[in-house]
Amino acid sequence: MEAVLGLAGGGIFFLAFAGFVALIVVLIVLSHRAEKQRVQTLTAYAAARGLAYARSDRGLVGRFDGSPFRSGYARTVSHVLRGTHDGRAFVAFDYSYKESSGTGDDRKTTTYRYAVVALHLGVTAPALSVSPENMFGRVVGRLTNSDIELESEQFNRAFTVRCPDRRFASDVLHPQMMELLLHWPDRGWRFAGDSMLVVTRGQQTPQSIDAKLHMMDAVLDAIPEFVWRGLAGGRP
Repeated sequence: MEAVLGLAGGGIFFLAFAGFVALIVVLIVLSHRAEKQRVQTLTAYAAARGLAYARSDRGLVGRFDGSPFRSGYARTVSHVLRGTHDGRAFVAFDYSYKESSGTGDDRKTTTYRYAVVALHLGVTAPALSVSPENMFGRVVGRLTNSDIELESEQFNRAFTVRCPDRRFASDVLHPQMMELLLHWPDRGWRFAGDSMLVVTRGQQTPQSIDAKLHMMDAVLDAIPEFVWRGLAGGRP
């Protein structure tokens, strides 16, 4: 009887293990198919928009500073699209990195994925960032005096503004600009050197790229000409 039970137990274990292996194989196949479909979708989008597409670009891994760049390890850039939008050069790509916590059997690795669009400014700008506000960030910002408060209380409630040059932030975020940005209360952006960045969680799609570029183009077109002249001439 014990031998029979042992054989039965071994059979159950074997079936469970075989099922687990089969599940892993199915997940790998589905992942491969999804990746193949993404390549086809983005390749078709690139062809329709006259863009250059590349599966990866190691040169972009260290191109930008700030979150989420330079975090974690195993940083990768994939599905890179390059081209122009309304006369401005841009690059869009998926960015990912990993972080590990715990030790031994409790060690856990998490992969973080982001969709990035970077639009070239043609000049170098101060590090202005505009991000959706939350209650915790608002309290911390006011306690540390790191947030820039502007004339519109509605805008101040919706966004956190940070910049080492408060005059520049005020010049860019004039009343009409603040009214414009309230159309996208959940969309953050920032200037990073010679680029304007929009970074969101997840992976890029043709629709998300077009939506980001539309917003970014509208913002840059609304910046006063005297601001651009000051940046081109080396703003003090």
